[in-house]
Amino acid sequence: MSDTINALLSAALGKMGSPEVLINAVSGRVRLLAKGARPLVEVHPQWSFLHVALKEIADGKLTVAPGEEAPTAFTSLVSEEPTV
Repeated sequence: MSDTINALLSAALGKMGSPEVLINAVSGRVRLLAKGARPLVEVHPQWSFLHVALKEIADGKLTVAPGEEAPTAFTSLVSEEPTV
């Protein structure tokens, strides 16, 4: 079973490109599967939600939309000049 997860992990990482993005995608999908979401791929009866999420990503059934860019500047709500 560990060979399966290693192969799925490698394939899924190849699709996402970044371990951080993969972790976030898998954790979010595992939560949805645990709440009753239907798998997007055919699964083995002994697979965990982790296996299913990795298989969905590896098969290209699940992708991550790019997030919003971080703000480049912040505006201060406080006046820079002290009031006397």
